[in-house]
Amino acid sequence: MQAEEEALFQWEEVRGKARITGCTRSLRLLVIPEQIAGLPVVQIGDYAFKGMQQLGEVRLPSGIEFLGDHVFFNCIGLEKLSAYDKISHVGDGAFKNCDHLSEIVLHVKNDHASALRLLISDVMQDVRADILYEEKKTRLMFPAFYFDYIENYPARIFEEVIYGAGQAYRQCFRGGDVDYEAYDRLFERSGREDAPQAVLQHALGRLVFPYRLSDERKTAYETWLSEHGLLLLKECMKRDVPEEFESALSFDLFDEIQTKKLLEAALQEKNAVFINLLMAYQGRRFAPAGKSRRKKYEL
Repeated sequence: MQAEEEALFQWEEVRGKARITGCTRSLRLLVIPEQIAGLPVVQIGDYAFKGMQQLGEVRLPSGIEFLGDHVFFNCIGLEKLSAYDKISHVGDGAFKNCDHLSEIVLHVKNDHASALRLLISDVMQDVRADILYEEKKTRLMFPAFYFDYIENYPARIFEEVIYGAGQAYRQCFRGGDVDYEAYDRLFERSGREDAPQAVLQHALGRLVFPYRLSDERKTAYETWLSEHGLLLLKECMKRDVPEEFESALSFDLFDEIQTKKLLEAALQEKNAVFINLLMAYQGRRFAPAGKSRRKKYEL
């Protein structure tokens, strides 16, 4: 296995440690080893994996501290990145043109998720971050944003305008970790400025994984989801994630009239899994005492 890794990666020794500088073939899954030739891998050099268009997922080892400039530049197929909190430097343009990167998993061993801020600085599209602390997990949504420049003709200058709350979300870090209170305060703004699908993932993620979530902010997320039940249902059916819909149902957000409308929508789509979830919810919440409305549908 060690010989295979040495043949797969181009690397160099730097003060008794290894810096990976390239890869000898195109891969769909790139797993960086903890060691190479007996040396701990702590760095990935500039442009190491640029232009690997088939690359879909990257898994970095726990010892990585440094990502050089444009490491994954133009990796247009990259969708998922797994990394650890030891990363202290991410070079310029590390994820530039990685327009499909939508999922980051960060393993946190020292109760500080500051590496996340470095990893998402180049990522302007919607990106979901799963932060795995040693004892707890949380899920955060960082919505998309983009810049535009509008001419101020009298002043003969162009003024920068930012659309979406995504940049503000990417500033919610303090003391080496996520500032969860600041992050949650942005939700009202996100509801006004961001795509409903991103807002939905934001609310659901914070409710299902309520790490450092205050009662006040919890209520705001619950209220939004209760008002957007049909969007929740349609998105979960579209992505075929009944487990997410079931998690939302566990919060008892929908009244009897809303539940009937959701059930009608699921029946219209002939989606037996979601029909049965809603029938179970309806029976649990609204059936008269001693009776059950639960009925299993087979379509």
